[in-house]
Amino acid sequence: MSLNSKAALGGVITGDMVNSSALSDEAHQACLQQIEQTIVIFQDEFHAQGDVFRGDEFQVFAPEPKHALRCAILLRLTLMKCVKGADARVSIGIGRYQQIETELRKTAKGEAFQLSGRALKDMDEERLKLSLPDTVEANPSRDLLIRHLDFMMTGLSEKQAEVLFPRLLYPEFTQEALSAKTGIHRRSLASRLQRANASLILDTLDVIEATLIGSKS
Repeated sequence: MSLNSKAALGGVITGDMVNSSALSDEAHQACLQQIEQTIVIFQDEFHAQGDVFRGDEFQVFAPEPKHALRCAILLRLTLMKCVKGADARVSIGIGRYQQIETELRKTAKGEAFQLSGRALKDMDEERLKLSLPDTVEANPSRDLLIRHLDFMMTGLSEKQAEVLFPRLLYPEFTQEALSAKTGIHRRSLASRLQRANASLILDTLDVIEATLIGSKS
């Protein structure tokens, strides 16, 4: 099976907060609220839907597979910019799915959900994982790019995550437009983006989206 086929494929992101037990109740609640707000943004930008459940876990369904990786990264950035040292493990499964219910937690059926959930349980030190059906040919280059992306993401500061979030969410925006939207002075915004390796992260993400997950519409 090719990811560019006309089969009904979707992307599922399953994640959990890293070391959530070490957070204060206030910080933990702030993180959950930020995740919920980001899921609302996904509904508008990617026609995605999601749930937060079991205290520190969340799941998002993206009907377009090419959006799943970007959503996964944005979810990590959501936590990073909310509380110092906060992060999440996120597992992306691309595959077929059954009809999606209004409440995502009542669905959780189909290949994409199984791949995402299974891989999250198997994750160790990594915080970003992409799983595809067995029928998709193995691609060492894809796996290396995912590891590269994970490495660049891990350890970002709050201020870097704060500017990288809108940069990835609105890639078409100029720095002037991003500055106006965030209220951060353009020079400061540009400096933070540079320190966060924003251009390299965006380029890596674009390559994966365009050539490894599915062509852009």
